[in-house]
Amino acid sequence: SPAVANSGGPDSTCLLFLLSRLRPSVSVVSLHVNHGLQPASADMADRAAANAASMGIPHRTLHIPWGRPPFPHRPVPSTPFENIARQARYNVLFRGMTHSGASILALGHHADDQVETSLMRLARGSTLVGAAGMRRRRRWGMGEGNSTDDLAWVGHPGMSHFIIRPLLDFPKDRILATCDSHALNYVNDPTNLHPETTLRNAVRQMLASPALRMTEPPPLQRDTSESLKQIKRASAFLQSIATDVTDTRERLRRATSLLAERAEQLDSQVTEQLQNGILPSPPSTLLLSSPKLLAVDDPVVRFAMVLRAMRYVSFHPWGSTRADGDRRRAGIHRIMNHLWPAEPSVVSLERFTAGSGVLWTPVLYSHNKGLKIRSESLCHLEQPCGGQSAWLASRLPPFLKNPQEGAGSASRLSVDLTKQFILALATSRDVLQVLYDCRFLVGFDLTQIPKHVRDALNNAQDQPISIKILPQTDYFWPKVVLRKGSDPDLVLAVLDEKGGIDTLGSRPWISMEWVRLLDAT
Repeated sequence: SPAVANSGGPDSTCLLFLLSRLRPSVSVVSLHVNHGLQPASADMADRAAANAASMGIPHRTLHIPWGRPPFPHRPVPSTPFENIARQARYNVLFRGMTHSGASILALGHHADDQVETSLMRLARGSTLVGAAGMRRRRRWGMGEGNSTDDLAWVGHPGMSHFIIRPLLDFPKDRILATCDSHALNYVNDPTNLHPETTLRNAVRQMLASPALRMTEPPPLQRDTSESLKQIKRASAFLQSIATDVTDTRERLRRATSLLAERAEQLDSQVTEQLQNGILPSPPSTLLLSSPKLLAVDDPVVRFAMVLRAMRYVSFHPWGSTRADGDRRRAGIHRIMNHLWPAEPSVVSLERFTAGSGVLWTPVLYSHNKGLKIRSESLCHLEQPCGGQSAWLASRLPPFLKNPQEGAGSASRLSVDLTKQFILALATSRDVLQVLYDCRFLVGFDLTQIPKHVRDALNNAQDQPISIKILPQTDYFWPKVVLRKGSDPDLVLAVLDEKGGIDTLGSRPWISMEWVRLLDAT
């Protein structure tokens, strides 16, 4: 069942109304976020609640707890706060959605919002794929950061929750007409009318003006004014894509719609090519056949394939920009130059990395002998040296010389669960789950915990003990150990080469699940 982000404005009011009229009926819940950052906040919250009540839809008003970690202190109106407010809003929306039992959040973004997004991305130098704008449907993902201390972090639950935008094909005037024809009451966010507040507001005013001109430019910061110049150039480019439409605004909508269609087609092509080129490999890795890769000619498809592979293998949160190598073209093109060399008959054998925490290793694959790292300086594809030429993508080893505890440091691979175990047992919890390295979901069935482990935890005051997840193998798989004082570690569970779990004679009470996906969204 979906939750609707209900601001009380026309877009979300229209969406809420349309979903309430679906047949067969859909169970919907309305969620409103009161930022408490403007005088109109209370009125908007009241309108959102009243609209939901008039449609017979359950409603919750969510407040942002400014100043309570991970939320920062309440932003001051004189400072730019759009990004912080957005992160805070999505944080409480995710919590509200999961609390209500919904797995889908429906947003009221429409075709004109899509045009704004496309123009802003093009102005920042995005590719045509990025300029396709917001997706109609996407997985929420793990968020940004690595812990609950980060405002944009949601962790593993984000992998089973989605965002949808059902109104992306409809312009704003169509939405307003729907509200009028059904006598739907709504409020307009007054901050949307201030072009000096955000770049998006300035773009919105520009698009609403005749011939896309700002007749009375507001007092903008210098970088915003320069961005608007870039956006006007982006607008001219977008309009050149849809030459079969005369009206300027409709031409922009048509162009962004075409770009979105191309992006969806690209997703399908990449999925097909990856499925065609993947070879069996150890858990947490991705093995791509070099001959199959070389059969892919389109550089746009190649670029997207690299991004998809990086996101799958990376130890950065799935769906984050860091998992995509920050989309730095230089790094992605470096990977492409290795996977698709200018001289296909000869392949360089160097192991390398170029972003997102992924190590690329040239290997030979044999169905009978498995993987073998190449030792020759050069290897001809026509004479594959005893196996099929392939590239193995795996987790980059930690930066052992890095003293700081960052995403690439070794410290994140050693996770102490002792306090979590003691608390879980004290509160009679049945299950404990831990996202390890943003790659594996390690689960513990506490109803099946072995007696010697429970006894050790109960006697923790008499002898120092700890339960930890440590890395094992060159692929940094999780290994659960029990440590008692200076005694050697007692291994409780390990992952084997086929993805199975060995609990070393105990009942199967520990699970290890690879959670990253190769899906487009």
